[in-house]
Amino acid sequence: MMQRFTLLFLAFFSHCAFLTAQEIIHLENPSFEDFPRHSHVPIHWNNEGFKGESPADTQPNGSFGVTAPATDGQTYVGMVVRDNETWECVGQRLEHPLRAYTCYLWSVALMRSPEYISISRITKLKANFNKPCVLRVWGGKTKGKGMELLNETEPVDHEAWEEYKLLLEPSDTYDYIYLEAYYYYGGDEISPYNGNLMVDHCSPIVPCDIADPEDDLYQYEK
Repeated sequence: MMQRFTLLFLAFFSHCAFLTAQEIIHLENPSFEDFPRHSHVPIHWNNEGFKGESPADTQPNGSFGVTAPATDGQTYVGMVVRDNETWECVGQRLEHPLRAYTCYLWSVALMRSPEYISISRITKLKANFNKPCVLRVWGGKTKGKGMELLNETEPVDHEAWEEYKLLLEPSDTYDYIYLEAYYYYGGDEISPYNGNLMVDHCSPIVPCDIADPEDDLYQYEK
């Protein structure tokens, strides 16, 4: 009888542990590793930018003057906002959906490159896309549709990597996540401008009932 109880307890414990593990969402290629090159989104991420505009870049590749080393691994993704009111975005389908009315914690490393030399879409002249941007995090039901803004950062104006821990609280269930560089309309900024945002080292997306706000979310990696 005791042996049967022990086996049932172990089976129940294993089942609960499996369910808990299933709730933690691990991103594919969370540190954006790939061969560095411009206008190429890292493997397992999709380009979700504007048609007719170049995709985000796998950096550092020397193009545009971006040379900062990655904070994790060898590469990261570089995204820009442009003065013609277009911006860059990457996304992927999640291994498990973000559940409606569930609180999640997620970390990401961000920085601004002091140099990002490209061509202004308005003036057609060389310009430094070096103004600060915000990161916007979206959930989506299907690719590019049914999207909800889950959180956004303050403007990223530092030239060294810093970790940002964000709370994600979807009001519906979403199968996709999108990371988007966007304008910061604060202070003197009232019109679209040229800026950049570097993104690296995404943590797993961890339900708040598993993780504590002070937790190192990277401990939940596979």
